[in-house]
Amino acid sequence: MKKHKITSIYILITAAVVFYFLAGILLNPLIIWTSLPLYISYILVNSAIKSNSIKKLFSAYGFMLFSIIFSIFYHVTWFIDWQGTKTSSSTSALIFIWLPLYSILIGLVGYVIGQIAGTLYTRKA
Repeated sequence: MKKHKITSIYILITAAVVFYFLAGILLNPLIIWTSLPLYISYILVNSAIKSNSIKKLFSAYGFMLFSIIFSIFYHVTWFIDWQGTKTSSSTSALIFIWLPLYSILIGLVGYVIGQIAGTLYTRKA
């Protein structure tokens, strides 16, 4: 289980660095809010490791995977200005106020899928 903790820390730190880089701002205090799904992922993985539950670990990784992929996707679309994401509106940056909440909702979908996968895995084992 210790390898899961180390792996999750590497994933979360890498994601935070990617979020910060893709924001394109040297000093960005909003990154603390934007990284909310990463904090929740860390809490879920730690909880799963402490409980020694494979099902919870699958759920935590599902949340982490879905929320991080969604967040990085939007950060990349913003960075490359895909279809005018950044430049089409003067208020388009406000999405970063809501992005963590959207990422959490998407992460909950991953959590449920991870829980189903964890249940199937534990039944086979």
